[in-house]
Amino acid sequence: MSSKATRRPGWVRVVVVPHSLDELDGALSGLIGLPTRMFWSGPAPATVRWDLSDPDRRRDLYEIVLTLGDLDDIRRLVNRRALLDQWTDLYLPPWVRDAWRPLIDSAETAA
Repeated sequence: MSSKATRRPGWVRVVVVPHSLDELDGALSGLIGLPTRMFWSGPAPATVRWDLSDPDRRRDLYEIVLTLGDLDDIRRLVNRRALLDQWTDLYLPPWVRDAWRPLIDSAETAA
């Protein structure tokens, strides 16, 4: 695992990135919920489910997991191929995108 600490005014955010995209074996179908440490919005966040077969909902989930998840969350919930397919459509904070950029670029170059 590598972590990249990016200094922002007043705080440091560590972004967790696996060594390889091959570690990402998340499902591409089914319903998934997130723990409240990653998703706490709305009146009943524990009841919210993301349909992984819906690319828009999967994109929303990936945005949350890449920003707030730990390495185990990322490995379990993110699918390598889907991440590469949706990378340009993900709305990510700049420090998250910067931390993931070398891994994404190397995968795109190899393809």
